Amino acid sequence: MTDLPAGPRSLPSQMGAHLRLVDGEPECWLQIYSENCHHGMPLGSCIVMLVDVGGGYAAEVASGDDWGFTVDIGVRRTPTEVGELRGTPVVQRAGRTISIDLPLLDDASKPAATAVSTFIRLPRRDQDPARPDFPIDSMSWAMQPDGPLRELLDAHPTERGLGVDHRPELLNPASILQGGVSALLAELAALDELEQDGRRLVATSFDVRYVTMGRVGPFEAVVDPIGPNAAAVRILDRGADDAVVTHNLIGFDAI
Repeated sequence: MTDLPAGPRSLPSQMGAHLRLVDGEPECWLQIYSENCHHGMPLGSCIVMLVDVGGGYAAEVASGDDWGFTVDIGVRRTPTEVGELRGTPVVQRAGRTISIDLPLLDDASKPAATAVSTFIRLPRRDQDPARPDFPIDSMSWAMQPDGPLRELLDAHPTERGLGVDHRPELLNPASILQGGVSALLAELAALDELEQDGRRLVATSFDVRYVTMGRVGPFEAVVDPIGPNAAAVRILDRGADDAVVTHNLIGFDAI
């Protein structure tokens, strides 16, 4: 799986998603800090990152020697303050596509969110390099973010959303815009648009479709509101003929 944090101080590494093996089974958890919250609740994009980490590991195991790439992620959660989210990914189907279910519990062991994800399995060609090991050790320890994720993203307003440059701390090891960062950019752009009237919103549904790889940059989140509590957000690679990197449908609850 290539869509992993590029280093311990990269932005995706600081979003709070972690993975460990417990009796040989994967357990993922979201460490929650004020820096990865909005109105006291974890950003929906951080849960997307958690699903990509936990589901991605399960998909890697199911893929054998083949490559596994994220196709889509869907998250539903309750708008409540929690100290932690944790869960164990469950493979529902493992064929050419791999479907993962990930129920998430809060720190009181009560259901707080649920997620599904799909990965595509592609055979490794003879000329391809060996598939790297999934770096569980580097993802098993919590790390206090260097600051609020919005500040670390360092996005600038655009006419229709938010933009970021192609910076190393936003990328995965393949120098491609990291999936969790793409979701964060989309969520913050939607919040900037929908909270202009002073309402307080929390993302409770988040659906991501991965379309192409963001290789060039700069990148822009273009927001199309769907009424007062939802938005479609496309992440565009402006340096690659405005190719769509991800398509995000985000729903919010007012609190």
